Amino acid sequence: MVGADSRRAAAAEAPAGLNQALRSRLATPRREPPVLRDEIRLGDSGPQSRAPAAPARFAAPGQHDLLNDGAPAASPRDSQALMGELRSVRDLIEERFGMLAFMERLQRDPRQAGLSQKLFDAGFSPALVRKLVQSLPADAPDELAWAAGVLERNVHTDEHELPLEDHDGVLALIGPTGVGKTTSTAKLAAAFATKHGAAHLGLITLDAYRVAAHEQLRTYGRILGVPVHTAHDRASLEDLLELLAGKKLVLIDTAGMAQRDARTRELLDMLQHPAIRKVLVVNAAAQGETVEDVMVAYGVSQCQGVIVSKLDEAVKLGPALDALIRHKAKVLGVANGQRVPEDWHRLSAQALVQRAMRGGGGASWKLDASEVNLVFAATQGGGYPAPLHA
Repeated sequence: MVGADSRRAAAAEAPAGLNQALRSRLATPRREPPVLRDEIRLGDSGPQSRAPAAPARFAAPGQHDLLNDGAPAASPRDSQALMGELRSVRDLIEERFGMLAFMERLQRDPRQAGLSQKLFDAGFSPALVRKLVQSLPADAPDELAWAAGVLERNVHTDEHELPLEDHDGVLALIGPTGVGKTTSTAKLAAAFATKHGAAHLGLITLDAYRVAAHEQLRTYGRILGVPVHTAHDRASLEDLLELLAGKKLVLIDTAGMAQRDARTRELLDMLQHPAIRKVLVVNAAAQGETVEDVMVAYGVSQCQGVIVSKLDEAVKLGPALDALIRHKAKVLGVANGQRVPEDWHRLSAQALVQRAMRGGGGASWKLDASEVNLVFAATQGGGYPAPLHA
């Protein structure tokens, strides 16, 4: 009791201002502590300070706010890329399902399996073999004869046109090293001189890379009585073309460069003259992949046609014929030896296909019937005319 009386006496003796401050503080409403979703505003009091704050924005300027705007709208470029990827996946799935169905039919039909094996032995690619076998009619009396007929209708030649040596204008023979451009130029020159006279023929060489490269063509020129001119750059070539403008035919022998050589583009740029028509020379004895690479690098679609050289050295003509069909290139002539001009010929599509079907020599390996499916399983695309002219 004494303690309580003393505390009441002390409170009564406290200053009036202190009691007033305590009563004011107790009368103020208690502020709730902020939670994580609230925005803390320093210096504010009252009900507004307890209102939920807007979520913090972390998106950089120009970007979508994932919290407020939802998923960002895809740009047209992204949509096109996505559609392209979906189409690629769809095409791959269709290709694989089509291949499985084709191989199943191949196992059930011995005629198709036998034809596939014969075409593989001739050197044709799996993509072309598949196109042929898929189109094989059920009532074909001879599968190989039917396939040969289809190939003949898809090989383009100039058998119904003027021969190459009867053409007017300027022809440039292009191609990689060692395919026989200089020899083919000499054969064309000899065939032209025999028909029209050497006075109407002009010869130009651009081969300044090999040692004594000019001498080979100059030797042929002396035999024919035709001077051989040398051009080292585009300006000198244009001057020579102007000098020989009165000739009926001008043949240009170019430098041999590998299809992947950086100078190949320089050579093709040098031949970008409106009067020059390019003729690509391909080696029939080369691998099919090499022939394909040469045709792409030298732009066979911009050439007047193709000369198939070294026919006598090719064990199989099928790989070269396969590439010719794929690029729809026209065969303007074939060379089957070094003799000038005896080893220069024009062959019909039928003769080329028959030569390819016969093959020649002994193969280092041969597909077994059970291995045909393994070859087809890795086939994708082909790039051939769809459908082939059956």
